[in-house]
Amino acid sequence: MRSAPRAPFQAESARRIAAGGLAALALAAVVASACRSADPKEDLKERARQYLELKQKRQWTAIYEGLLDPETRKTVKLEDFLRPRKETMDVLGFEVLSTDVADGSGSVKAKMDVVIPVLSPRGGTTMIRKELQDSQQWVRRDGRWYIQLRG
Repeated sequence: MRSAPRAPFQAESARRIAAGGLAALALAAVVASACRSADPKEDLKERARQYLELKQKRQWTAIYEGLLDPETRKTVKLEDFLRPRKETMDVLGFEVLSTDVADGSGSVKAKMDVVIPVLSPRGGTTMIRKELQDSQQWVRRDGRWYIQLRG
């Protein structure tokens, strides 16, 4: 003999699963916001690391959309931002050396191990490995750090 379908039970289960999913999303949002340090200097160091990781991966669009100062994005189009970065150096490794914070602005000093393309006098390009110091200027807007790069 066949039993009757359990629609009310299935509907209740679906509601519990949906509620559990919403609770999980809310918890994830709380954890993500808690992961941001109360220390602006530590937040800046983490954002600088994110920037350098994206730079190493040559993910310029992600830098433009997520780390570039929103005020700069108002005046610099994505295409104009990407153009000079097409033929840039390759970042092999990096280290954030120091961060400094004062009145909503910050500065970062980083060391980068890079490979730089250099035009050869006889034509062609030669790749040169070099260690560079990178000085960055950052601004804090609505509790979040953004790098101040130009097009």
